[in-house]
Amino acid sequence: MTIAPGQPFAIERPQAARSLVTAYYMIIFATALLVALGFVMVVSSHTVDALSAGDSPWAKAREQLAFIGLGLAAGFALSRVPIPKWEKPWAWVVFAATLAFQAAVLLIGESRGGNTNWLVIGNYTVQPSEFLKYGLAVWLASVLVAKARMVNDWFHLAVPALLGVALAGGLVVLGHDAGTASVIGLMAVGTLVVAGVPWHKIGLVTLGLGLAAFIEVMGDEQRRSRLRVLFDSSACEKYAECWQVDQASYALAEGGVFGQGLGASRVKWEWLSQADSDFIFAVIGAELGLMGCCVVLLLFGVLAIGLLQVVRLHPRRFAQVTVGAISCWLIGQAIVNIGMVIRVLPVIGVPLPFVSAGGSALIAGLAAIGTVIGLMRTDPDIGPFIRAKRGVVARAFGVLAPRRR
Repeated sequence: MTIAPGQPFAIERPQAARSLVTAYYMIIFATALLVALGFVMVVSSHTVDALSAGDSPWAKAREQLAFIGLGLAAGFALSRVPIPKWEKPWAWVVFAATLAFQAAVLLIGESRGGNTNWLVIGNYTVQPSEFLKYGLAVWLASVLVAKARMVNDWFHLAVPALLGVALAGGLVVLGHDAGTASVIGLMAVGTLVVAGVPWHKIGLVTLGLGLAAFIEVMGDEQRRSRLRVLFDSSACEKYAECWQVDQASYALAEGGVFGQGLGASRVKWEWLSQADSDFIFAVIGAELGLMGCCVVLLLFGVLAIGLLQVVRLHPRRFAQVTVGAISCWLIGQAIVNIGMVIRVLPVIGVPLPFVSAGGSALIAGLAAIGTVIGLMRTDPDIGPFIRAKRGVVARAFGVLAPRRR
């Protein structure tokens, strides 16, 4: 393997560079398998609804393939953006654009289930808050790295970092989307940790976010009932919100160890609402069983390990913080979604990344992974290691297998 001269990281820390190349392929393979599994399960879970409505069962497949194509195109384009552009102009432009996109929801958005979080564009419905998560991740990393030596001061931490978080979360809360607001708060706290903000300040910020969440929950009867049900199972006799979690529990129980078979679950026959989106993990449990659920958990575990390796070993501070923010978003949201389905967290309506139906979440998630890949490919220290061998499979096995002498 030939590496160009003048690269101290490549020369002084070859083992770290090789570990990053391994992480690079872990991220790609885990994401690809999650997207493929998600496509199969979305088609399976939506077939009944399509037939009931007199539509083609393949219409959802074509739609999901289109979303996957758009997400891959966005991810590929962003993987070509060099790090210096992200550190200054791009992060601010992306964040401003996604903020404006979310603000438009409050003016001309569509309401569903009490939430105003969608824009209707032609024949498609777009959820701008999914793109706002992406914009906030890259922007927050940019400003925290730029003020790395000043985050001990409350003023420099608050302006503009915490103000930006409050603005993004506030716009989402105004649309009554507590689930997305929770993910934004989780991502913000995780980003502060990776950026090296003092722990006492992180604690106070977390306390403030927790207080805001408590006020938001207590101010809405539906959210109060969902929280009450989590701690008091007898309340299920009184609140309709128990229907979803009950049906999800039945689906997981009926699936057993190996599942009822792909397409054979009964829960999607209008028993479980949002079967192809928020509660798709329940359909996986019903059709693929405990083994299928374990595969999903394993893939998210591989993705998390790959992302954390980048956070730990990447030589550029901006890349570390950005990937940290994206990790907290994607992995944190996966934990929240699965916890919601298995009844250890309240129902707050967030999709399972890369697996649930929904073009906005899928495109934003693939854009985020494309950004992570770009932060590695365009780095002058890591890029040569990634390009040193030709062929994706050959490079992956070349990293994992010991070299013969």
